[in-house]
Amino acid sequence: MHTPIATTQTATPGNGPLAVIRRILLRKLWLPKAVYEALPYIYILAGTGALIAALYLPGWTWILPYIILLGLVCLHIGLGLVTLRLRFRSYRSGPDRTN
Repeated sequence: MHTPIATTQTATPGNGPLAVIRRILLRKLWLPKAVYEALPYIYILAGTGALIAALYLPGWTWILPYIILLGLVCLHIGLGLVTLRLRFRSYRSGPDRTN
């Protein structure tokens, strides 16, 4: 068997800079209700705006695929959120649901 090597520094896993960054990134984020409700529509507007902007960019051919991809991704996320919320809300308020 291998013998463990004695180190002079003791690393504490909960106090390093990576642990601080991890705690910040994994913290739950609670948005105000108005922002939460408007978020899918903001995504849809951003996606539509990016696609329209791609139509009117003269001479920026190298950036067009990225703008189109961004627009399609934003539209997909926005429409997906609207669909998920509508399904969940119709499921919760169904006729067989008793509260």
